[in-house]
Amino acid sequence: MAELKVFDIRGREMKVGDYVKYINTGTIGEITEIMEDDEGIWAFLDSTELYYKIELLEFTDEVVKTEAKRKDLEADIEEKIRIREEAIESLQNVESRDAPGGAG
Repeated sequence: MAELKVFDIRGREMKVGDYVKYINTGTIGEITEIMEDDEGIWAFLDSTELYYKIELLEFTDEVVKTEAKRKDLEADIEEKIRIREEAIESLQNVESRDAPGGAG
């Protein structure tokens, strides 16, 4: 199957790997797939894991901000996981300390 030639709302050719903005909500993401069906041509954005109609997308230079937000979010998630694991470990230590002993 031949690669689809697709264009953003301003007529600029788009391809997998381009960063675009969905004009209705401002959602920004990288195009990871382009497909066509009976309803039109769609681009799959990595940021939402959803398909968007090509004619409602435009190129964006806001990718740096998006990548920075994603890295901040990943760091925040990692920190929350670390805190949760420490809390679980602490609770396990308390439970084992409070368990009845065998002496008597």
